[in-house]
Amino acid sequence: MLRTIANRLVGGLLLAGVLGLSSLTTSCGGGGYAAKDMVLVELLFVDRTLTPTAPTGTLSLPRNAMIMMVFSELVDPGSVNNQTIQLRFGANFQSVPTGSFSVDGNKVIFDPTVTALGEPNPEGFLPVTQYILDIPGFEEQQGVVRNLDDDPLLNTFFTQFTTAAGWLRELVPPQVVDVFFVPAPDLLTGNIPGNGIMGIQFNEPMRHDSFVLGPSVGGPDVTTTVDVRYTNDTINVVNGLGLTALPGSFEPDKSLQNFFFRPTFSFGDKKLIFTVQVFQGCRDLSGNLLINPRSFGPYTCDGKGIASGKTIDETFLNTCNMDGAATDADWGATEEGVLLGQPISSREALIFTYPETDNGSNSGRGQYAPIVDPLTGQDLNNFVPNVSPPTADGRRVMWSFSDLEMGPKGSVTAAKWGPDSNATFAALYPTLKIRMGFQATNSMTLAPNFSGNYEGQPALVYQGSYLVQQKANVGNTPGEPQTAHVPGYPQNPGCTAFTPWNLPLFNATGFVNWPALTNFFEWNPGTGAPAKVFVFDVSCVEGDSFQQLRGWFGVTYPCSGVLIGGLPLRRMYATYEENVPNPASNFAAGIQNPEQSLTDSAFTITRRVSQAQTLFYGPPGVYPAAGGCPVPGATFGPDTDYLPAQLNPAVQGGGATVEVFFQGATVVEADRRTINQAAPFTGWTKNINDLDGFGYIRVRIVLNSNLISLAVPRLNDIILPMIQN
Repeated sequence: MLRTIANRLVGGLLLAGVLGLSSLTTSCGGGGYAAKDMVLVELLFVDRTLTPTAPTGTLSLPRNAMIMMVFSELVDPGSVNNQTIQLRFGANFQSVPTGSFSVDGNKVIFDPTVTALGEPNPEGFLPVTQYILDIPGFEEQQGVVRNLDDDPLLNTFFTQFTTAAGWLRELVPPQVVDVFFVPAPDLLTGNIPGNGIMGIQFNEPMRHDSFVLGPSVGGPDVTTTVDVRYTNDTINVVNGLGLTALPGSFEPDKSLQNFFFRPTFSFGDKKLIFTVQVFQGCRDLSGNLLINPRSFGPYTCDGKGIASGKTIDETFLNTCNMDGAATDADWGATEEGVLLGQPISSREALIFTYPETDNGSNSGRGQYAPIVDPLTGQDLNNFVPNVSPPTADGRRVMWSFSDLEMGPKGSVTAAKWGPDSNATFAALYPTLKIRMGFQATNSMTLAPNFSGNYEGQPALVYQGSYLVQQKANVGNTPGEPQTAHVPGYPQNPGCTAFTPWNLPLFNATGFVNWPALTNFFEWNPGTGAPAKVFVFDVSCVEGDSFQQLRGWFGVTYPCSGVLIGGLPLRRMYATYEENVPNPASNFAAGIQNPEQSLTDSAFTITRRVSQAQTLFYGPPGVYPAAGGCPVPGATFGPDTDYLPAQLNPAVQGGGATVEVFFQGATVVEADRRTINQAAPFTGWTKNINDLDGFGYIRVRIVLNSNLISLAVPRLNDIILPMIQN
């Protein structure tokens, strides 16, 4: 037997929420006179002149904008810190951003471009990243912002925002100032130290992602913004380096005004000659092009650098070294010589529960049931007596979904719930948390505690308030074909059965968004058995009103309370942030928790990750070149000492990212893909030093597009340098 259905099912009730207002109390200052309440009166996102530049809650805050908080009283600087003003980002919003607070009278300003130690941080906030700002009042925690009279902040403030890919706009173009070397050139000969590094100085901070080195051969191309290249002088030609680029990478200092070029090996172990060209494509943080592109040099090396090793330079100009079976990125197909991530695409995983209902022949798997958990509210008590647990305790609900319901891998970027009868009424839920994760045992039946269901730590993808707007019709979402129905079964007025039993589950198929997620969950069903199970976990404080979710219970029709045996327990509920079911299962009392029920749900799953994988590169002359194309470079066999790989460009724009993995082997087959496992080999690793001593190397490049800016990663080439032990 199930517990009293009236305590769980609320048929046909829809209420409008009423928002309440609280009043502030008057505070008396320590100086013995009446003072105004210490409250936050205004929050602004401002530019460097303190002019408002974006609205609260913006989805595109310039990365070097500042946050200005205006209070009703003069602020005690000693009360301002990362705990009294909590600005956070990252997983579970636990990370504190770089920046510093300053106090000016009744204003507190957070500047992300200057660290707490006063060092420059011109890039400011991270690109296209979600942040929360929580300024607690004295009722929330003991340590709060205070005025000069030691009165505490009364009101609590919470908001969230997302940064843009770029910075505040200004129209002054940047200039290149000089090229210099560390150590300095010889005072007499002017020769530059072979084992040194080169710096390029600009008059303002520059964008790291605008520094793109020229290709190794053939001279600068249209994407090149800085070219460091050996000349066609005799000494370079004799050493086989005429008009070839120096392999290396750029790294800026903290000011972003000095960019240092570090050669992969050195400037040369002979008196080689090179020049430097800085093109107009170098940009400042506002995106302005360089106003004075210049050439520097020629420079002559002192010949005291270390000897050059070898480099494997994959330029994506052909597919000779592409492992087609493991590559879904755009390997030079759209832009010759450029590796591109695939365009971002999204799909909806729609989970309807009406297929579980009886089809009219009493051979089905249960009946329709509107369910109020987790979106309970005070008004529910006017219609259902003795709600257990009390609505004031809030609710927490966990659901399980199979890999077949969720579909192929991708980032879960949005979640939705199905309202009963396609209607919602206004309701405010003060605090709501959404978690996502993989079920530990890959079982559709939930374990009887929330934390015990997770494989590792869950992802907290949202924390904040939730406002449901009133809607008479939320629209429809195409579903599956309606199951057959045998007519003649009347509705039982004493319960929530319908004719047919999957109405309104089938007719009402619209969905309502949960709050916009502030983190995304990477769903991957994997391969093989057991199948992966996705768990969705919502914990909600009581609202003023309540909502009804379209649901299904595994009981026989009509409203018998008799459970259908053998069904998975896919839904579990408790009070807000409680870890164990509440109430606990009690067969004598008719309580099943977890229970064989489910509610209509939908998830937006976005494909943002693609990858490129190479065939194995190896020693020279071992295998014929694939498809008539030469292998770009060759290793030193078992004597190879690999150096860090170099990506060009080294930094992606728009918040896109690139990850690189390596695998080494001692022997590979003629297809350059299959490892001979009778000989030693490595797993995939990010640490290229793990491959030292392995004569064969292949690369896997994972390209992560940014779901907010829609920026797609791109690579012009990847260089694998190595020396011989």
